[in-house]
Amino acid sequence: MDDSITVLLIDDQSMIAEAVRRMLETEPDITFHYCSDPTQALKIARECQPTVILQDLVMPQMDGLLLVRFLRSHDAPTYQIPLIVLSSKEEPVIKAQAFELGANDYLVKLPDRVELLARIRYHSRAYTNLLKRQEAEAMLRDENQRQALYIQQVDKLTHAAVTVEQDTFESESLSDVVDRSDELGQLARVFTQMVKTVKNREQELQRLNDSFARFFPGEYLKFLRKDSVTEVQLGDYVSKVMAVMFSDIRSFTTMSETMTPRENFDFVNAYLKRVSPEIRNHYGIIVKFLGDGMMAVFPDGADDAVAAGVAKQKRVQEYNQQRQARGNLPVQVGIGIHVGQMMLGMVGEANRIQGDAFSDNVNLTSRLEGLTKFYGVAMIISGQTLEHLSNPDRYQIRFLDRAIVKGRNEAISVYEVLDAEVEEVRSLKLQTQPDFDRGVNCYRDRAIGDAKLCFEQVLAVHPADKTAKLYLERVESLLEQGIPDDWNEAWVFIDK
Repeated sequence: MDDSITVLLIDDQSMIAEAVRRMLETEPDITFHYCSDPTQALKIARECQPTVILQDLVMPQMDGLLLVRFLRSHDAPTYQIPLIVLSSKEEPVIKAQAFELGANDYLVKLPDRVELLARIRYHSRAYTNLLKRQEAEAMLRDENQRQALYIQQVDKLTHAAVTVEQDTFESESLSDVVDRSDELGQLARVFTQMVKTVKNREQELQRLNDSFARFFPGEYLKFLRKDSVTEVQLGDYVSKVMAVMFSDIRSFTTMSETMTPRENFDFVNAYLKRVSPEIRNHYGIIVKFLGDGMMAVFPDGADDAVAAGVAKQKRVQEYNQQRQARGNLPVQVGIGIHVGQMMLGMVGEANRIQGDAFSDNVNLTSRLEGLTKFYGVAMIISGQTLEHLSNPDRYQIRFLDRAIVKGRNEAISVYEVLDAEVEEVRSLKLQTQPDFDRGVNCYRDRAIGDAKLCFEQVLAVHPADKTAKLYLERVESLLEQGIPDDWNEAWVFIDK
């Protein structure tokens, strides 16, 4: 802001204006403006922006004191501009009223040139200094506000770093900081982009981990004592006594022939989606899917495996209710469980590895699952499995047979877990179990005639009991052909 002076004279007498103009014309730093109509004073003052106003008190168009009031009103552009009132004579009352209304000075016209110039310069300098001070104060307020905002936004950025650590960061919290054009704004933009990039990478990594987990489940890693899938190497394995389970949909080949490829995949996936969680719910590990079947191991033993098998058949029963409601045939699933020493680990070659289990016990379990169709039962467990149950009385178990499966020379005891059956079948088998057990004992003791009567009693109540039918066929054959000298009650299977 420069220190030039602008004078506005408001007076109806042009001769006064001319006289004042002559007094000021030799002063290079003073610009003179004249308004003869007091009603136009505010308009002209707004245009010329004077640093001092000279105003006559006696004018025909408007009372001089009223004009002083207008010039000093708070909404007028002349509110702070120094005002020197001119009067034709000294009138103390008028002078007092003018000062009371806001006039800064009082002169009797025409004043002496030297005095007029001194007063004009004095009041203009005071006004200019006032404007400079106000401008400085405004600049200081703006700077204080800017600094306060800067500190506030630095605090926001600092807090944002904390929220990133707490995983609660929202980019909108820095929207006003990002809009800054200075270094802080640049830092906020870089920070926000960095967090976004890291978050995207984390999400991408999580998706990759989730994808890996579908091919290589976390429980598999834990079992192999690995922290990350990247640590898994070809040949890693753990050997221990475990329970192994095989399950399979019966007659799936026949069913699949009536479906399109898409329907086959949809059907199998719908089935697996329902039963697979029960393996994990009971601390099992799905080693692999076998088309419509699966193989799973239970590192903690028989209790988890049998509980999972029962729960799995319950899910199948629920699924069948939905299928039958839609007019579809029910699904029948066979489950075999055995306990023994086995190795679970990684097989393959350098560019392709997968988890698998190795042991003769694995093959035996597969054979047990196959026997469910032969005996017409939902779930078979081996004698070793029964021995490893911490509380066998928790389940309703029926002895089935002594069997020598293909690939083995020794007979094993096989049992069915009635808890895995539908309620109607389970109830009938429990009802006939005393006769069935007596029949089996008579058969093993070579009391073939008594055995025949027992199995006939079972079938009279439960004609669909396939195991009782098999025993009846055996005893009838023995009664017809006689019991060989080397007869052994164990049944030999020549097929898988």
